[in-house]
Amino acid sequence: MEKKYWQSIEEYKKFKREQKANDEPVPEFSIEGLDESEVKGKSSRRDFLKMLGFSVSAAALVSSCQMPVRKAIPLLTQPEELVPGVANYYASTFYDGFDYVSVLVKTREGRPIKIEGNDLSPISMQGTNARAQASVLNLYDDARLKKPLKFGKETDWKTVDKEIKKNLASLARNGKKVVLLTNTVISPSTKKLIADFKEKYPNVEHVTYDPVSFRAMRIANEMNFGKPAIPSYDFEKAKVIVGFNADYLGNWLMPVTFSKQFAKNRRLFKGNKEMSRLYQFESDYSLTGSNADYRFPIKPSEESAVLLNLYNEIAESTGANVYRAPKVKTDVKKVAKDLLANKGKSLVVSGTNDINIQLIVNAINNLLENYGKTINLDKPVCLYKTDEKAVMSLISEMGAGRVGGILMYGVNPAYDYPKSFDFINGLTKVPFKVSFADALDETAKYADYVCPDNNYLESWNDAQPVKGSLSLTQPTINRIFDTRQFQESLMAWAGIEGTFEEYMAKVWEEEFFPKQNKFSSFTDFWNQTKHDGVIELPFECKKPAGDFEEKELKASKPSENTEVILYHKISMGTGKYANNPWLQELPDPLTKSTWDNYVGVSVEFAEKHGLDHEDVVKVNGKFELPVLIRPGLPENTVAIAVGYGRTSAGKAGDNVGKNAYGLMNLRNGYFNYGGTPVKIEKVPGKKYELALTQMHHTMEGRPIVRETTLKDYIKNPLSGNEKHKLDEKNNVSL
Repeated sequence: MEKKYWQSIEEYKKFKREQKANDEPVPEFSIEGLDESEVKGKSSRRDFLKMLGFSVSAAALVSSCQMPVRKAIPLLTQPEELVPGVANYYASTFYDGFDYVSVLVKTREGRPIKIEGNDLSPISMQGTNARAQASVLNLYDDARLKKPLKFGKETDWKTVDKEIKKNLASLARNGKKVVLLTNTVISPSTKKLIADFKEKYPNVEHVTYDPVSFRAMRIANEMNFGKPAIPSYDFEKAKVIVGFNADYLGNWLMPVTFSKQFAKNRRLFKGNKEMSRLYQFESDYSLTGSNADYRFPIKPSEESAVLLNLYNEIAESTGANVYRAPKVKTDVKKVAKDLLANKGKSLVVSGTNDINIQLIVNAINNLLENYGKTINLDKPVCLYKTDEKAVMSLISEMGAGRVGGILMYGVNPAYDYPKSFDFINGLTKVPFKVSFADALDETAKYADYVCPDNNYLESWNDAQPVKGSLSLTQPTINRIFDTRQFQESLMAWAGIEGTFEEYMAKVWEEEFFPKQNKFSSFTDFWNQTKHDGVIELPFECKKPAGDFEEKELKASKPSENTEVILYHKISMGTGKYANNPWLQELPDPLTKSTWDNYVGVSVEFAEKHGLDHEDVVKVNGKFELPVLIRPGLPENTVAIAVGYGRTSAGKAGDNVGKNAYGLMNLRNGYFNYGGTPVKIEKVPGKKYELALTQMHHTMEGRPIVRETTLKDYIKNPLSGNEKHKLDEKNNVSL
């Protein structure tokens, strides 16, 4: 039947009713030809995605147009793996500098359609998160660049390669500094390639930048143990967990791993009658806080003081040194007693990038004998290697005209750097600028050349999130657009022959194959690893963590100012995927909000300042946001999500919410998400309607959610379930 396009939704619906009455097939509906105003409020969710530039069928058509012309002949022998209507699964890895997940990619007829967790991964343990699940839609985003760009105009790879190689060679001859600015690279093969690239161009310096930093933790571990590393944590072995602004069930460090570990100690089954206890001290109301047995709201500036008081309580009982600590309202005696009763079976963590806080956390864990039990510094995490000092030095050098060229991969500091204006100002003074962004984002707009990277579902790569734990990324679809892997661009400019798949296989053959004893043939080893997607290899700890070296502990005095705590939403994260409408539409698990960010305030703060739900306030006189009243926030603390306010993301992501990264502070040279003083001013008479999937948050006295204590449950499994009864086998039934 000939495909037809309608001029309105109503016309299509009328046609559909007539066809249905006549029992005739209805052709595929398309909104092509309709403008946005005609579609708004009338189309289905799938048509809405098409309007925003997301269409699997359209992307597949583009993909086929980009492929080389081949003679069309029937499949005399159909490939075994290709059965129409039957899905195939490929092991791969999702890593973007913020999230790491080992995944299985579901494909149909060669098109990725679904992401699931890899059950063979000891890191992900079959888990995923929202951004990994939604990442399949990023592949089909029409905002992706279709070709390389030269000064904003489309060009071809031959031209780009010729001119970039010429510029790199000239800068090397003249001894001009070139910076390769990337997010944290956890790929062993990419690290080797960067080293080869620097060997070709000795004037290249590699600088790591992430909008989230764990540098204070690394420095504290270097000061205490002589090892600048982020340790592995095992929440499964901890009977008592105390968290300070660490949303480890949401977005902190390795939440997919930690959620799986944490859940194992919270299930009462197979005769288990024990549960771990969670104490959470936090400035925002997080997913972790909502699962806590005991939750304590604290201002960002109170954290170090509360921690030091907790340390002193433990130190007095163990005969360790006690330090002067500011007085706090929060009583930590019960927490200290519970920790002391579970030495070696407890865990204290903080998500704050402050050196004094991390030193106190280390001292507490040392007194509790947790190292080597729930904390392992000899198997470090390889994520989050940003160096704020190196980034600030780079910006200073760019501003002074001492940087001849910059290559930017996986970063968008023109958007997410706290002082983005300084970065942009410095970038404009760099004569030679190259970006590998897959879309023309806020930073790529300033580049002379944009060499768009493949989507991860089109790429080869490897990853080592934790020392000794490796995983592979492999393509699940041919390149949809005329893009090229970042790694293959470096290879082309360094004169390295072959593909990155071949380069990576050589690295694995030389570095990892000799470390295993299961396979005698590299081909068998390589094929099995590609099939499984993950492999665990033994490794030698070249510098094991030494004995604990005590340092003087300090705490700052809590501030009387109104402070902001910045956080990442479960959906939006850092904002890299702001153009993904699945993520924009995903309701926050706590506030049930979608699309926008807002100023979260406590009930007391709202009453004190005369604020109501959806009132608009001005933050530090810079930008306006609506108010959302959130019970559980501490006094004089407001919470704002970062990841919003993109201006060059695409149809779905542009101008949604406001950019709050400017509220980060660089206290003592560390990126910090909390503690910046803020001034909140109500904009008279102005309202902004928030998109919420739930407006009512009370049970009105009805037992919709039933609850009990562990002690009462052990005595009587009916506790909290008065409408249930026990059957003859002592099981709860209706």
